[in-house]
Parts: sequence; structure tokens; C-alpha cells
Amino acid sequence: MHAKALTDPIYLYELKLGEEATGGALGPFCNACHSPIGVMSGELTSLDQSKVSPAGMEGVTCDFCHQVSGTAGDVIGNTSTAVTGDGVKLGPITDPQPGTAHEAMYSEFHRSAEFCGNCHNVNHPGNDMPLEATYTEWKNGPYAAEGVVCQDCHMTPGPGVIKPREGKAAAGGPVREHVPMMTFAGANVGLGDAARAEERLQSAATLDLRVPEIAEGGDVTIQTTITNAGAGHYLPTGLTDMRQMWLEVTATDADGTEIMKERRDFGTVLKDAAGNYPVYLWDAVGVQSDDRIPPRESTSNEYSFAMTEGAVTVRAALYYRTCSEEIAEKAGVDIPTTTMVEVTKTVYSSADEIGMTDKEFRASQDGTGGLPGLAITVIIFGLMAVALVVMKIMMKKEA
Repeated sequence: MHAKALTDPIYLYELKLGEEATGGALGPFCNACHSPIGVMSGELTSLDQSKVSPAGMEGVTCDFCHQVSGTAGDVIGNTSTAVTGDGVKLGPITDPQPGTAHEAMYSEFHRSAEFCGNCHNVNHPGNDMPLEATYTEWKNGPYAAEGVVCQDCHMTPGPGVIKPREGKAAAGGPVREHVPMMTFAGANVGLGDAARAEERLQSAATLDLRVPEIAEGGDVTIQTTITNAGAGHYLPTGLTDMRQMWLEVTATDADGTEIMKERRDFGTVLKDAAGNYPVYLWDAVGVQSDDRIPPRESTSNEYSFAMTEGAVTVRAALYYRTCSEEIAEKAGVDIPTTTMVEVTKTVYSSADEIGMTDKEFRASQDGTGGLPGLAITVIIFGLMAVALVVMKIMMKKEA
């Protein structure tokens, strides 16, 4: 997505709205992160990209990131990058080899979360309220305390910290124990690397669904618990007034009729100076609500439905979208909905009903129902083996 930062149709759609609403004031602020070379060179000042060089059109490109030497000023965010501009490429390799393409030098800063935080913290240019706080969420969380940084999760082959990744940093270079991946996989399934994005989304959270095994009439209470088990920042993160993450819980009777459907949304709702909400980020002065899940924390909800005469199937699923269907349609792109995690269980109306249910199906409900059958199978084969040994001993004695 770094390469598409300036050409992302959703970004361009939102930027056009912002430019119209602010009289052109928003463009330079947003473009500074989405095309730092274009803005620093003076090629990009508004929506007009006709004068932007190929390097500037590459968005957050290699040439820019590998000339970042630190943070300019005391506040991390809003493109607070200090840039050398001398052509020497900086990076996390301690002993870069001499090459013909460019000079290279080791940079400890490229191993830090602050390197990413320069752009992944965004404050309102007018009132300084946080609009995106991914770096701050990490900084105040357990991963920072453990020394796990952004690059450990987003520049490795799979979800979580997967190191080392043996390989070469450049063609003709030496084989190294660990070489970071340049994929920067995140959560953008529609416009980024779909497979890697889905993989990370589906490892970010766990979902526990608790239901009674038997309910003989009356109201049935169920509980869901979502845990941010795999993300070093909040779920969701980024521009969270746009990102969509929601829990959907349904109950369906034996005839297939839906008897309950509940939804809980997770995200940020912004408000303006008059207290109106939701509003666009450029009109925001504060946060009306922030219903997200911090790293390694959980949130629970209870729901209920009236029990029917037959079994009821309860399904809970956590979904994610980069933006709403309405915004995607207006931007002219297809943004799929990703199922992050889902759980299905059954509530039976009587003990007799359970007895008539296939044991393999019961095992799938809680992961334990199949163990007794497995144990019996093992015992039977064990007894058969013992009997065979005894028979052989008896035959030898008779001989």
C-alpha cells in the first residue's frame, strides 16, 4: 500500500471532499505523507498530479524511506521525518556491502517503531486532536514494553513475529540470517496484498461464544468475548472513523428462521464544535465515542433470544472492511468484507435431542465431544493387541 499511497482511489475520493470543504487547505497536509517526495520537491501542492515526477508518484517510496535519518522536532507524527537527501541509502543492515547502484549505511533508526510513527501518528492540523494514533497505541501497550516493534510484525512472512527470514538484501549480496520483507502487510484486502492482509486480519482477534448446551424454554442468554490477541495496536487502527469492524450475532431455529440478529460496531465517532456527530475529520474537534479494543484486552457482550421447541444454531462472526460500501462505490473500487473469526454453536431444547445428534457434530461444537469415542476406539484396539499376544503365548506353550 505504500506504493499506492498517492493513487489509492479511496484516498483521492476523500481528499477531494476535504479540499472542497477546506478551500484547498487540506491537500498539502495529507499529501505530505502520501507523497513526501512530491511535496518536498514542490511538484505536488493540491489534487493536480500532472507535474509530479515518477518518483513522487510512487507514494511512500524506497528512495524516500531509505534517506530518513530520524525525527524532526520533538513530536512524532504528521510526517515528522528528518531526511538526509544526500543519496546515501540508510537501512537496518549493520554491514552493507559496497555496490554500484548507491552508497549504503547502517541506520539504527530503521529498526525502531519511531521510524514508522513519523507518519502513522496523525494529528489535526488545526486543533492538534489525534486522528490516527497507531504509534501511540503501540507505545502505550504491552508490545512496546516487550521490545516488539512494527517491523517485527509487518515486515515478516506471516502474522506475529516470525524471524529470522534468511535471504539476500540485494542481488549478488551475501546470504543473511534475516532480511526484512518490503511487503508491509496490513489490513487492506481490497487494494493491498489480499492474501497477506487476510492472514493478518484472521490472526488479530479471538472470539469466544458461550451458550448453554440445553435450554428447555424461556429466554436464553449467550455471551461473546472478543480479544485483541494478535495486534500491537488497537482493533481497528488507523483512520478509525472510516475503518469498519463489527460483530454480528445470529440465532436460527430448526426451520432456518432467524429469531435473533444483533450487531456491535467498533470504531471512532468524531464530533464538531457544535457537538454534531459523526462528522468528517477536517470538521472534528473531539471524539464522541471510541469503541475499540486495545492490545491483549477483551470486550464482552450478552444477548438473548426466546428458546424454540427445537434446536437453535447460534453464530457469532467478527468482520472487517477498509471503508463502507458507500465510500467504496463512490471511489469506484471493490472493497471486500473479511471474516476475521467466526464461531457456531447449538442450543438444544432437551437432553433427548442431544442423544439423537451425531457425535461428530457435537464434537464440532466445543472441540471435546469426540474424545470419549476416540478413547473407546483406542481401548478396543489395545485390548485386541493384548489378546493377540496372549494367544501367541498360549500357542507356544501347547507346542
